[in-house]
Amino acid sequence: MINHIIGIHTYGSHRVKHPQTKQTISAYKIGYTSAASAVLLELYGDQARDVSSKQASYHYIQIDAEVTIRHGYILLKITDEELAQAETITRKVHRPAVYRWQKNGWHEFPSLNQPDYAPIIGRSGPDFNPTGMLIVSASSGEAEAAINGITIEKSQRDPNEKAWHWLRGDTYPHRDLLKRWGCRWSKKRKAWFYIGNDLPDAVETLIDKINAKSANEQPQSEMSDDEFEPCSVEEASAILGVPIRELEPTNDIVAQPETAEIVEELADDAPKIRIIKPNFDMSDGEADAVTTAIRHTKVESLPIVQKSSGLSSNRRNLAQIPQSPCGELTGSITGNVWCYGFAIHDGVCVYVNLGGPRMAVEAIRARLSKGEIVNCVPWDAPGIELTAGEGNTGMYSAFMQNIPEAKFTSLILLHEMVTQPNYGGKSTTFIFHMSDEQAMAQLRDHITKLVKVPVFPEWTGYLWQAGQAAMLLRPTRTGGDVKMWTVDLDADAWTRLITGGLAQNVVLLPKHIQFGQ
Repeated sequence: MINHIIGIHTYGSHRVKHPQTKQTISAYKIGYTSAASAVLLELYGDQARDVSSKQASYHYIQIDAEVTIRHGYILLKITDEELAQAETITRKVHRPAVYRWQKNGWHEFPSLNQPDYAPIIGRSGPDFNPTGMLIVSASSGEAEAAINGITIEKSQRDPNEKAWHWLRGDTYPHRDLLKRWGCRWSKKRKAWFYIGNDLPDAVETLIDKINAKSANEQPQSEMSDDEFEPCSVEEASAILGVPIRELEPTNDIVAQPETAEIVEELADDAPKIRIIKPNFDMSDGEADAVTTAIRHTKVESLPIVQKSSGLSSNRRNLAQIPQSPCGELTGSITGNVWCYGFAIHDGVCVYVNLGGPRMAVEAIRARLSKGEIVNCVPWDAPGIELTAGEGNTGMYSAFMQNIPEAKFTSLILLHEMVTQPNYGGKSTTFIFHMSDEQAMAQLRDHITKLVKVPVFPEWTGYLWQAGQAAMLLRPTRTGGDVKMWTVDLDADAWTRLITGGLAQNVVLLPKHIQFGQ
């Protein structure tokens, strides 16, 4: 029976050469002195193999099956037999680097120093709750929810902002009711979410009833996306055990709580756009940054976007990132490693370009991957701290080029906020600025993926200027001749900026668009 969740520490996925075939493959970087690699090989069986070279300072494990990674840990669901196999391996080493979720907390596996499970102390292990996540089963290789019924995960970074409620589990039969009460489906996380301080009473009642009888219910049959159809009102009434009144059809778009500015679906017969006009009836003292930006942005002041800039092209062109020596990197290493560019946002290093002897570069990379601090010491200024944040492990994607003839290795590390922007909630990402046209095109691409309204190429100049005026687009602190922009992925603010520009006639809809009444 699958009833255990374990986390195995990793430094993330890296591109390495297979020792036999010499082909470049993707493998997971694992600590050399821990039991993590041996446990992975044992649990995945024939689907995993060690592809480490003889000179490697880490184990590199190639896995053919699906893998779930969260905050630097590979998550697995295992059976009692597989748990016993993992325990046998970890008891033979001093450092397991393998953790088990039990009693609402993470516990480190037994080892030579410790005969039984022990709760983790501080940041010596995982610090997140895996309940409700889609986690791969080691025996089947398939990702399934590690829960019965429906679970609620509440996240709130800022107490002054609204909370996010994530609903996971057996939600498929109740999708129609969840949508009625303002919940939305996240394709990326495979879960429903609701934005607000408290869930609607109808949703809480549904979850209580489902969880009360989840132990006696049979699992729902799997359906493909093509078979996805919402349940009827009668089916929802039967599920809930209470009568539900069906809403009368209307031509207006009904706004559910907390989603007044998001259009979930458009009419099937014709593409229509409904402009949601912002409220400008407020004094300057009451107006926020977005409203002020809309008021003061004029058509004549918008930047001119060249037609040859390729804004409407789908081709991917490469551009060279500017670089210039800006200091020496230090951090308990041997060898001189030079920094050729960096970017810092709120104390977190989101980009660093470095080069030097391979072992020294690998040491810098390992320190940053573990959330430790590396200092960049310029020649004529105080040292600058580079870190992913205390305890934030496995946050970087690495782009490495080794030049053996010169005994020199070049490495670029990009934070996951750059490589994996989160469009599901209020977050931050960054764009490189090699040219005005390229930077504006990349900004429009982010906004297109973020908001639930159309974004046309003709609006690029307005989004660029109004975004800066509203402080949604800001310069990032950089060094080494590189230029970056910080982009706030706030769907509500960017939607207001677009609808406000339309209401003020700063931007116009293309003539072929059909308007809704």
